[in-house]
Amino acid sequence: MMTEQDVQTRAETVLHHRERLNAVLLHIQENLDASLTVESLAAVAGFSPFYFHRLFAAYLHETLSEYVRRIRLEWAARRLIFGSESVTHIALEAGYETPAAFGRAFKKHFHSSPRRFRTERGPRGSQYVNNWEPLCLQPEFRQHPEQEMAYIPCIGPEADNEAIWRLLGQHLGLGDGMEGQPAFVRVCHDRPNPGITEREKMRVDAGMFVHGRTVQPHGRVGVQRLPGGIYAVFRHEGGRREALWQAIYKCWLPQNDIHLREASPYEESATVPGFQRGRDEAVTIYIPIHGSLYELQRKEKQMSPEIQTTELLDRQMVSLTRPVSIGELTTYLHDAYEQLAKIIEELGIERDGNPVAIYHGHVSEEHDGPVEVGIPVKSVPVGSGQGRSISAAGSCEGLVVRSRVLAGGPVAYTVLTLQQAHFPEILGYYDAVFKWVEANGHQIADSPREVYLTSPMDSEAEKDEPFMEIVWPYK
Repeated sequence: MMTEQDVQTRAETVLHHRERLNAVLLHIQENLDASLTVESLAAVAGFSPFYFHRLFAAYLHETLSEYVRRIRLEWAARRLIFGSESVTHIALEAGYETPAAFGRAFKKHFHSSPRRFRTERGPRGSQYVNNWEPLCLQPEFRQHPEQEMAYIPCIGPEADNEAIWRLLGQHLGLGDGMEGQPAFVRVCHDRPNPGITEREKMRVDAGMFVHGRTVQPHGRVGVQRLPGGIYAVFRHEGGRREALWQAIYKCWLPQNDIHLREASPYEESATVPGFQRGRDEAVTIYIPIHGSLYELQRKEKQMSPEIQTTELLDRQMVSLTRPVSIGELTTYLHDAYEQLAKIIEELGIERDGNPVAIYHGHVSEEHDGPVEVGIPVKSVPVGSGQGRSISAAGSCEGLVVRSRVLAGGPVAYTVLTLQQAHFPEILGYYDAVFKWVEANGHQIADSPREVYLTSPMDSEAEKDEPFMEIVWPYK
């Protein structure tokens, strides 16, 4: 029969094991190119090699050699995709004595040679290219000092577990509501993840910055320092965060000739991760990069969209409106425009401007906001205000064409090329126009709209030519 003292002793032993394993995992992460033998890592843990080997497998569910081999190879795979170093350099940095030994291990793990892997999955490769590449992202560039962080190393979905963050808060002396905690941090060692690391094995350090507190490691809670340096900072709110990570690494980095530093990226959020499931979570993503802060900030200004203003007149418009999700938006825009153009031609009325898409509600994977597609016209037939039924297939079946006045007035707008007009990065341009309106002391007067300089979703449009305007009426 186990006594209360036995239970207490066992709990203390588990805490001690966790504390020592944290030190080992951090040592592995920071020394991938070193000789990571059982003997050397057992010395870091303060255990005998025999005991440490059994202990590691019990807690990590992998033997030490399996874990080290996997971490090295997955690190190398990310460098092959997102870096520009030679295969030989990556092999040596990953702790392999020769490129040949690295090549054999890599092919056994990924079923592909390193060079073929880079060719197929690199920036010019065909794999992991989604249907809204290329993308344009607009980060800020910041110089950050080294920061101390209390953290719990997590595997797979553990970092979304409420108990993890409660334990961290208790260790830092925070209340049940995490009062006084300005940011919750997730250090993402295996990001981005284009099919390299199995999701249940992805490593995330759930952490909170210490900010002047004196904190000692204890049990699962360790203490580490996030390296200082220059970071590209991306703000994101909503779903499709995995797509954003892919866009940053697959599009933004190569397009802007930005090079990564050897440090892990991380996310910050103001709310406790995992607490707001089902809602759009606002996060800030920090990507460690090389470069001169002065030159990068000059580039940041060049990448910022130019906001212009103009005064529009009232115009008649014929339009279609229905709730649309992000997944069906492209089809709906195309079908609605084609149907409106057909009816305008049948009625023999003259156009008075470019087609528009007006967003009367938020459109995302979670929200089906009403989207109105319209074509301005010189005049409308008598009685058309009551609506005209369309006998059409596809996304416009059963909808009704209506006419109304598209109100004029002052608007702020920015011009996008086709390669910039993709979700979710297009939201950054909406934000830029909205912020200009607020920063200049104005108020939003109506729903935002896209004005197409050719036709919506024009597959023949040149990628680098003006394709659309994002327009926001103000007063």
